[in-house]
Amino acid sequence: MTELPTTFGKYYLTEKLATGGMAEIYLAKLIGPGGFEKSLVIKQIHPRLTGQRHFVDLFVAEAKTLVALTHGNIVPVYELGVVDDTYFIAMEYIDGPTLYRLTERMAARDEVMKPDVAAWITARIAEGLDYAHRKGEGVIHRDLSPRNVMLSRDGEVKLVDFGIAVTLGEGDRDSAQSAPTGSFPYMSPEQVRREPLSGQTDLFSLGVLCWEMLVGRRLFARHDPDATLEAVLSGDIPRPSSLRAEIPAKLDEVVMRALERDQAARWPSAGDLLAALNRYLYALDETPGPRDVAALVATFCPPETRRLPTHLESVADVAGDEDSAPVASGPATVPAPAPKGPATAVIPKDGSQPKGKRPQRAQTFATNVQLEDMLSRATPLFPIDAIKDEPAPAEPDVVSSATRPTERTAERADDRRSERADDRRGAVAPPMPVPGRNPPSRAALVVLGLGGLALGGGALYVFYQGRSAVLGRDAAVDAAIDAGRVDAAIDAPGDAAGDAAPDAPQPADAPVTRPDAAVRMTIDAAVAHDAAPADAAGTATLTVGADPWGNITIDGKSYGQTPKTITVAAGHHMVEIVFPAESPPRKQTFAIDVTAGETKPIQADFH
Repeated sequence: MTELPTTFGKYYLTEKLATGGMAEIYLAKLIGPGGFEKSLVIKQIHPRLTGQRHFVDLFVAEAKTLVALTHGNIVPVYELGVVDDTYFIAMEYIDGPTLYRLTERMAARDEVMKPDVAAWITARIAEGLDYAHRKGEGVIHRDLSPRNVMLSRDGEVKLVDFGIAVTLGEGDRDSAQSAPTGSFPYMSPEQVRREPLSGQTDLFSLGVLCWEMLVGRRLFARHDPDATLEAVLSGDIPRPSSLRAEIPAKLDEVVMRALERDQAARWPSAGDLLAALNRYLYALDETPGPRDVAALVATFCPPETRRLPTHLESVADVAGDEDSAPVASGPATVPAPAPKGPATAVIPKDGSQPKGKRPQRAQTFATNVQLEDMLSRATPLFPIDAIKDEPAPAEPDVVSSATRPTERTAERADDRRSERADDRRGAVAPPMPVPGRNPPSRAALVVLGLGGLALGGGALYVFYQGRSAVLGRDAAVDAAIDAGRVDAAIDAPGDAAGDAAPDAPQPADAPVTRPDAAVRMTIDAAVAHDAAPADAAGTATLTVGADPWGNITIDGKSYGQTPKTITVAAGHHMVEIVFPAESPPRKQTFAIDVTAGETKPIQADFH
């Protein structure tokens, strides 16, 4: 038995709707980007019939038949496929009951359908049959019963299950069977006798459906199958008006002609039967329609909240709460790993927030495992100048022998010295004369120039002294890290060297100082990251779930989709759960500490 919810190819199965003789019916979802969801029905061939060629051929023939039928009164087929050797058909999901369920609910309350509503439903079925009989070579449903007629909550009437459909003039495919194929109480006499079939076969079955809707009870159904088939061949068929006086005579005639056992006396085609029903309906003062069917469905078959959850059990269930049993899958101790989640491709976006989309939930960036990875690989950061147009000071020409600059560092220093020299040459420019004014005297120009040079030189000297130590340390740290020598980077010259001239060579025995706190913290993080042990003492268990589902990443490593049980080393871990079905994808991050032997539940909620 399939554990629900689960994935099936690109579909997500949430509930089993029915089990028939040849197939199992599931409610499913197709999930796409931007929160896209489409409900549909997955019809799987029964597991015990998967290896039997005859039933596989019937199943495939149904899909081929339905895919060619495009009509408002026939349920469309989207896909025929195979997943893990299981054939399936994906088709439209009709939210509503079958005609059988509706009539049974009405009979349980001693209610009978109004004649005009019964005639309207019969006319919609006749429309679908007329289209199928005329399509290509002509398709005979051959299994028309109240269980194969769906009524939506919007008042639509649709035919389903063409599993044993045949073309016009064809009889049963397997004449060696002990009984005819189809629903016994709704067969035509020629079908019981195993004769070649025509479209009139479906009309007899439709006549039985209409008779039962009008009268409120079954026509040929008996407790014994043989007695049922005998009733189809020779049982009494009373006129509906004889059992219910309010049924009009015109409707009586339409139904009784459809129930003629002699094909020559029966309606010639579904189109003729439909025309007769339309004449009756259009003659009414108030013609019924989908609203009347929708009202019947709402009254006797209200919606039921019985959908299974599509996520892992609650935290209390996973933790082993004995008083609360999970809905979807048995005991709530350690849930079994689920198959891979929905495989619908998600279109990558640039990260911008779409208009009308609610903002992504706030996250703590400091707990993101990606931040740790980024810091461990980052070059140490230094203060950035607020004044953008000041000339950059020169790099020291000589660095301590323990941290010789690389070619890249030397080239950067040469570029900065060249830029500083250019800035100095253009620092003082002669003022432009203004038309209509007397130019300043030469003495005033000299005074202004000397004053500007003095101020600029003083500011440049102070700024240069403050920057030289930092830039020297920058070059030393970069060179050490490029060479892979973390210890050398830690021992790079610091502020103590700032007392010496920036362009003067450093003595071999000069005191060595440590970098400032920011550099030290970043280098310590890199050393700790590289030296972290691969495995801690003992292991722990994480039960990870998400609503509706998500991709799991633990310490930067992917572990598939939720729900899942994962064994990790005891200690600190970063767990990230991403729901990629929205754009941009939503994610939640958890920082956890687990001890050896501990089982910890983690649940993400993306609703």
